[in-house]
Amino acid sequence: MSMTEDIADFVVSFSLNAAPAELLPRVREAFLDTFGVMLAGSCEESAQIAARWVRDQGNNGKCTVFAQKDLHAAPSDAALANGVAAHTLDYDHFGHQSAVMVPCVLAAGEQKDISGRELIEAYLVGVEVSTLLAKGLGSEAHALGLHPASVCGSLGAAAAAARILGLEPRRIQVALGIAASLTSGLSQNFGTMVKPLHLGSAAKNGIVAAELAAMGFTANPEIFDHQGGFFGALTAADTRETLGKKYRFLQPGIAFKAYPCPYSSQRAVDAVIKIAERHSVIPREVMEITCAAAPNTFRVLIHHRPTTSLEAKFSLEYLLAAGLALKTINEECFEPKHVNDPVMCDLVAKVRIVDAPTKRESPGEGPVTVQVPRPPLYMKKQ
Repeated sequence: MSMTEDIADFVVSFSLNAAPAELLPRVREAFLDTFGVMLAGSCEESAQIAARWVRDQGNNGKCTVFAQKDLHAAPSDAALANGVAAHTLDYDHFGHQSAVMVPCVLAAGEQKDISGRELIEAYLVGVEVSTLLAKGLGSEAHALGLHPASVCGSLGAAAAAARILGLEPRRIQVALGIAASLTSGLSQNFGTMVKPLHLGSAAKNGIVAAELAAMGFTANPEIFDHQGGFFGALTAADTRETLGKKYRFLQPGIAFKAYPCPYSSQRAVDAVIKIAERHSVIPREVMEITCAAAPNTFRVLIHHRPTTSLEAKFSLEYLLAAGLALKTINEECFEPKHVNDPVMCDLVAKVRIVDAPTKRESPGEGPVTVQVPRPPLYMKKQ
């Protein structure tokens, strides 16, 4: 079988009955974590705007837009609004697959009145397909600045929605072909409301692709099997030896975040907070904060002098300065009164990021050293 056929076969054939016993508890944990983050994020401005846009389209569906009074919509629109809410805090766990799949399967599943077990199986299928494709992204996609969670999320969501709609394998292949041309998301928009829109759009794209395929829409049914393209690193060995045999929920497992900011910053943030907790650091007296890690560890943290709350989430300089000054990183730390505080801005300017002579591992992994070189020296290695 082709690689696209392998994926479609997994979407149809997966069953929790044949999965390892330890898989379901991990899947439930990840689902609930994402649902909680989605509810928290629904109060944020970006989620409120997305919900308002959905309301303006007309209350013409049965699918719930969560935490929004009396708001129901078509599956694709509900998935978009809930997807924005699930990612707007950037508190969802590493990889962001769940922030796409949970909104997708909740909307598609509510439309079809499926059981809880069917919902979980579709969610798992979507996460596993999305994870596999993220590993298969070629260097061209990264060089263009594409956001893998958005690009691969659309395809995983198409697999999940196709599972819920009960599409046969050939139609699933078509749904994947449709979704492949709906993928989007540029990393240059990190630190704006568009980043959570990436994932909301991915959840919506998956449902649209599956619905169009069910209606007879056509697309290339072998979308992953042509030479070149964004998924040039994907191999038949990946699709045949991974899907249904190895599970992202078990290996490497789900990496939950301790702080509401990008995963690549978590170790550095944890280190600077421990320095602040263990030493009487006075922010005005700090001469420099140095952070060393493998090259490109912090490449998604593109805002070096943030002026807004969203930019601050994607600024390692701000995260380290705030962690040191406030001794924590939570949502309150991103309020404008902190981001634009003169003392904080001065501390941000004192952060220096250097490349360590180590090899970059998976985003957020690998050693990170944070130093506050003020006599006496404060240092914590994480």
